[in-house]
This record gives sequence, structure tokens and C-alpha cells, in this order.
Amino acid sequence: MRKTITGLLAGAALALGVTAAAAQDYPSRAITIIVPYSPGSTDTMARTLAEEMSKELGQPVVVETRPGAGGTVGGAAVASADPDGYTLLFAVSSVQTVAPHQRELPYGFDDLAPVARVAVGPNMMAARNGAPFSTIEELVAFAKENPGAVSYGSAGTGGATHIAAEAFARAAGIELFHIPFNGVTPAVAATVAGDVDLVLGFASAILPQDEGGNLVALAQLSAERTAVAPDTPTLMESGVDLALPPNTGLWAPAGTPEDVIATLSAAVETAAASESFTTFTTSGLTAVDYADSAAFTEVLKAEDAFFAELLPTLNME
Repeated sequence: MRKTITGLLAGAALALGVTAAAAQDYPSRAITIIVPYSPGSTDTMARTLAEEMSKELGQPVVVETRPGAGGTVGGAAVASADPDGYTLLFAVSSVQTVAPHQRELPYGFDDLAPVARVAVGPNMMAARNGAPFSTIEELVAFAKENPGAVSYGSAGTGGATHIAAEAFARAAGIELFHIPFNGVTPAVAATVAGDVDLVLGFASAILPQDEGGNLVALAQLSAERTAVAPDTPTLMESGVDLALPPNTGLWAPAGTPEDVIATLSAAVETAAASESFTTFTTSGLTAVDYADSAAFTEVLKAEDAFFAELLPTLNME
């Protein structure tokens, strides 16, 4: 029995030693970043970041798109990958904090380990030209007098813009009429055409239309005004106690060694401050906002708790 126990202990010590050695040698081969959306702005952002990370880590950092089910196909792939730091997720935080509350998934909040936040949207809300309101205060007053008369377009039922609009309606104490579209672009187009009263989306979709005189930007959904939209007030400034900034960042599978996470986080910090990345994000109207693993984890825990309480109260039909 003593020999058996001694053998088991020796085996465990050997395994720990191998793991520690592997972590110390990290990275020793190519790293794959999975983007769980179709090719587009998020995919391009990830590739720009990956190129700069590769310079810091001394190994290739390749990006693979794996779209499906609102980002959860890619999220599940990373959550089930070996926790060795060679398979990462680049996504919006809703993959971890919203989707697991909406339906049964092969992963949950604790199956993904935050590496670093890279950027914050922001999401914005805009009105059609000629709407009977041009500020959030006027919108809330009009909607209270005309329940259900104000329509809004979202990128699809159950998606981030749908949830944000319903959360806004709840926080403001009003009722809005939902019109789902197959993406933000057609929702914006319908609002520009005057067929819908309101639309929500990233600043990159809203601000150019506002600056072109096609929409009226009402608010940004960040906690504070961002450099991307310094002249647009937040919902909180407009009297609605709500902030829903979309956090974009990197995750690793849960169980990834802390020193590997730290190495990755440091590489992200340098990459996010690089000229190529900041140039890309500025042109895409995205605010760079780095947070290390510990800070990002706290942000995500608060976000997860918020959506766990909010989602059951919303009308997602």
C-alpha cells in the first residue's frame, strides 16, 4: 500500500512538474484565436491584434473564424479546448455573460477564463429624422404618453441590441414596439428610411449616419462618454440609470495556468497600444480600453450578475 501511495504521489509530482515546465516555456508553438462570428469588423480587429501579439510572443498568432449560434459555437470550442494557452477566444462579452442565461449550452460562465479586455464599443441609440423627439428625455416623455407607439429596430430577437433596447425600456419605465431585422445594417437602413423610430448598434453603424444628417444620435450606452462619441450623452446623463457597454476581449479555457494568462495579458496590453491597432480602432469608431485579467474578470462577474437578474424579466418574443 505504501509503495502504491508513493507511486501515485510521484506521478502527481511529475505531472505538476511537466505542467510547470510547459508553462515556463510558453509559448513554444503557434497560438490560435477563434472569432465566433462571420468575417467582418471583429474578425479584422482580431487579426490586427494577433499580428502585434505575435511580435511580443515570438510565435505565430493565427485567427480562425468559427461562426454560429450567436457566437456560442466558437465559445464552446474554446471552453472545451486544452487549457494550455494555445486556443483563445476573441469576442464580445455576451458570449460569456448573456448566452448561457438564454439557453442550454455546453459551457457556462466559469468555463472561460478572461485574459484581457481590449476595447469597448460603444453601443449607441439613434432616432429617425422627423421623430417627435430628439433627446432621451423627450423620447421617454413621449413614450410614457404613447405606450407602445415608439418602434425600434434590432439586429434580431434575443440579440444584444434587442436586449439593450428592452433593458432601456425597463429602466426608463416605458413600453417600446420591437421590429427585428436580420442584422444591424438593415435595421439602420429602415430607420434612415423613416420606417422605424429608433435603432441601436455600434458607433460605427450609427455615427456616420448621424454626421451625414440621416439619423439623430440620442445616447451612447457606456457608463461615461467615450472618445469615439464625445458629443453624445450617456443614458445616465439623460436620466436613465443604465449602462451596457459591449466589452470586447480575449478568453482562454478555464484551468489555463495563471502565468500563461499573465503572459498573454501583457502581450495584449502592448498590442492594443500599438500604432496599427489604435489606427484600426479609431477608423472603426471603437474605443481601446485595455483591462488585465483580474480587472476584466471583475467587470464580467458584475455583467453576468446583471444579466442573470435582467433577462428573465424581459419580453424576448
